[in-house]
Amino acid sequence: MLSEIRAGQTVLADGTVAPARASRIGATVACEGQGKYYESTSRGNIFSLMLTATTGAIAAGNVWGGNASTATQFALWNPLGSGKNLSLLKFSVWTISGTAPVPPVVHSYSTTIPTATTSVVTPIACNNAGMSASSVARAFTSAASAGAALAGASTAVSYLRAADLAVGAGVLVPANTFETKSTEYIDGDIVLAPGTFWVPTWGSAAACLWGASITWEEIPV
Repeated sequence: MLSEIRAGQTVLADGTVAPARASRIGATVACEGQGKYYESTSRGNIFSLMLTATTGAIAAGNVWGGNASTATQFALWNPLGSGKNLSLLKFSVWTISGTAPVPPVVHSYSTTIPTATTSVVTPIACNNAGMSASSVARAFTSAASAGAALAGASTAVSYLRAADLAVGAGVLVPANTFETKSTEYIDGDIVLAPGTFWVPTWGSAAACLWGASITWEEIPV
């Protein structure tokens, strides 16, 4: 009923039955009440991982279809039995110096348990609301080309699709410049089920220094 529409913002507890909201001129408010990720972030369900810069060339574990026993510098793992899916939201990658490979960066995955599950795979200890809420995910971050063994030697990393990014492929990147940094809003069209990896992979190994970040939401299965 129109008499149940109220103007102004309210602060409500979970489970409260609230009326529809009107603007100060009586129009029904139908827009988003806050940023699209606010609800999940404020409840501690969104996390990020970042590798600021590599100090070694692109490793074989970050190359399309590279053998999974080789080193990777940046990867996200959802352990088997975690009870949650990892819904990928944003991915950024930037080249720092050297010649970036051709063609572009690709979203890749593996379903094999990582070789170095305890000594190298580290926990995510803080969510994007700044709270010390532990993530179910584990991750590889290694600046050097001699990073972590991604998975068993019998399994190759498979690719899903190309990232919607432009990172200056095939051109010499001036040292310490960030003009080619790009961010892709994945918005959940890639989901890591328990027991799977996500890895950003390049077209070939190259003497290119780079950095990356990934943001995801953890959703109960």
